[in-house]
Amino acid sequence: MVLRFKLKADYGSWPTWYADGNRVGDFDPAQLPISQETLQRLLKWQEVYDSTYQDDYPYNSSFPSQEAREVWGRERLRLWVQLHNELSSEYEVVSDIMHEGKIQVLTLEELPDEIKARCQNDIENASQSLL
Repeated sequence: MVLRFKLKADYGSWPTWYADGNRVGDFDPAQLPISQETLQRLLKWQEVYDSTYQDDYPYNSSFPSQEAREVWGRERLRLWVQLHNELSSEYEVVSDIMHEGKIQVLTLEELPDEIKARCQNDIENASQSLL
């Protein structure tokens, strides 16, 4: 049975979420057969997101700059590719992608060509962290 999961950030959660329809919620990515380096990158990616939370007024939670938000988003893509590269066919990693005006849940193989072309540098350098 294939474990389908999503790379997703939410405050105070793990960065990996069940997406197989049988289980719900987040789970510790240490359960995945991935390298320590990739695990640490996942945890750092989530930590950066968590650091944007503002206790006094959560509605104002945001990245300190547009550039910081973009780098964090690019790291998400790199992690998605890295997880795809490290995990066997027993795992399917999906991600929410804005395409054609709506959010779609896609595998890396389903990523539209125009997005692949725009993100080619990050796809090719997935093993290198931006954070």
